[in-house]
Amino acid sequence: MADRILTWFIDQVMGDGIEQGPAYYMDQDYTPTALRVLTKRAPDASAGLVLDIKDDGASIFSRVVRVEAGDSQEPDAEEFPRNPGSIAEGSVVTLNITPGSGASGITVHLELSADSA
Repeated sequence: MADRILTWFIDQVMGDGIEQGPAYYMDQDYTPTALRVLTKRAPDASAGLVLDIKDDGASIFSRVVRVEAGDSQEPDAEEFPRNPGSIAEGSVVTLNITPGSGASGITVHLELSADSA
């Protein structure tokens, strides 16, 4: 069970590869445990919808997270490469999306577990 869930809703992608939606301040150390991406309108370009969640400007993923053309979700993007995997207290977490690919109504949920002291 997640201790904190970060949520972004992007109605329309504005720009290419730029920060979208809110930035979240981490009140303690967390480990990412799951990611869910849903779209109301699936991407239509062959590149699909590519997203990146960044911790103080550095990606938290070990691979590209992509919603393929024609798909409306990516429920299994759960590869987090950090060792030990934490997002540190005081970090700022942001979402970048590139390219828009025609997708809209994009919801991204990042589930986090609090690290033990």
